[in-house]
Amino acid sequence: MLIWITALHCEAKPVIDFYRLKKSPAHRGFDLYQNDDMCLVVSGIGKTSAAAATAWVAALLPSYTSIAWINLGIAGAAIQDIGSAFWIHKITSESPRQHYFPVPTFTTGFDSSACTTLDEASNEYHPETLFDMEASGFFSTATRFSSAEFIHCLKIVSDNQDQQPGFDKAVISAQINQHIDSIDKFAKKLEMLNQQSINLKISDTDWHSILDRARFSMTQQAQLKTVLGFLLNRDFDAETLIRQVSGLSSSRDILKQLNQIRLDESRNL
Repeated sequence: MLIWITALHCEAKPVIDFYRLKKSPAHRGFDLYQNDDMCLVVSGIGKTSAAAATAWVAALLPSYTSIAWINLGIAGAAIQDIGSAFWIHKITSESPRQHYFPVPTFTTGFDSSACTTLDEASNEYHPETLFDMEASGFFSTATRFSSAEFIHCLKIVSDNQDQQPGFDKAVISAQINQHIDSIDKFAKKLEMLNQQSINLKISDTDWHSILDRARFSMTQQAQLKTVLGFLLNRDFDAETLIRQVSGLSSSRDILKQLNQIRLDESRNL
């Protein structure tokens, strides 16, 4: 399952049209559009709204063993061209000051940039980062349900220091739509990675060898399955991974250790 999170309907429209997503009449709280293997939620503006929408849609999908995520939307920039598209490699929350690092496990097809999530809109620009209002809320919440290599942000520049922001919905949709083929290629790569994780199963014996070492919540079990699937797909064997956590008795420490192995392996891709 691939889930898109956008703040605005005009950001969502290119995705809805491209994949022919249909609005669900059965769900309230957020507008939900879907087909058989993906869905899109329009969260509203702000990191709190993005976090709430992310948790809300994850709760609707308890049967999926692995979920991939894309936060798609507009962002402000200092010198980057209007309409240019970026994959976000670092997310900084303005308040509280926290940093998040999406994991690049395939060639994204986009230039990369850092992005700072603001609490309020601002016309102060800094050349080293884009600015949005949703990424940190989205990413920090999505990591409760999926491993970081399945959670990504794509941002299209809507304003910069030479051209102040407006709010023309048609223009915003057009700015995103001009990149829809590249966005689709990115989404297909992410879906393929997610499917590989689902298809690569750990044996019941090996699964319980790790699971029985600590008390894992349901959310932690989902995270554990995801990180194990990624590592096993990178030619690690279950016995080696079990040895790596043999001295640990805390579910948090076990996940931290396995995620560090995953991060080290991702850097070598």
